[in-house]
Amino acid sequence: MSLSTLAVGLLALSDPVGLLSVVGQAGAGSGSRLRQISRLAVLTYLAVLLVACWWGSGLLGFFGISLTAFRVAGGLILLPLGLRLLEGRPALLGSGLADDPAAAIVPIGVPMMAGPGTISLVVSEAPDGWFGRLLVSLVIGAMAMGLYLFLQLTPRLRGWLGQTRERVLQRLMGLLITAVAVQILVNGLKGCFPILA
Repeated sequence: MSLSTLAVGLLALSDPVGLLSVVGQAGAGSGSRLRQISRLAVLTYLAVLLVACWWGSGLLGFFGISLTAFRVAGGLILLPLGLRLLEGRPALLGSGLADDPAAAIVPIGVPMMAGPGTISLVVSEAPDGWFGRLLVSLVIGAMAMGLYLFLQLTPRLRGWLGQTRERVLQRLMGLLITAVAVQILVNGLKGCFPILA
């Protein structure tokens, strides 16, 4: 998988459009609180994915799980997420986000931004060499910065998009996630069954 495909997959799986209503609710209409929520959520996202990039394969080896098996599992995790978004069924969250500062870390940072899908994608596609992992880390860092800037515009974007456009964009994200999931599954199955390559 190329770095550009990885970036598209991370963008789709992070579902920035789907975050707008949640971050807006957690921000409770306060600009300073919105900045705090965005900063904590993005730092959580960055830390989790960098750990997955640099030490995810080692953890798999420790538990005796092959990378090809993890790719297949990652694809199977991503596929229903993409189909769920395609059907217009976003993840449901409980109320009370605005009353809990820790909401920036859980559930916004993890698992909404850095969830099973993004972690699986990074672990399964991180190269073996340190230079390749450094490039993946740069992609993750760029995505984190982009997400932070995007979340800062939450009130304006929600007002401009409206409910209909939000739903259309969520379905497009679902289509991208589904395509990425199928590609990961194909790569994993080729590794398990070389005759398919």
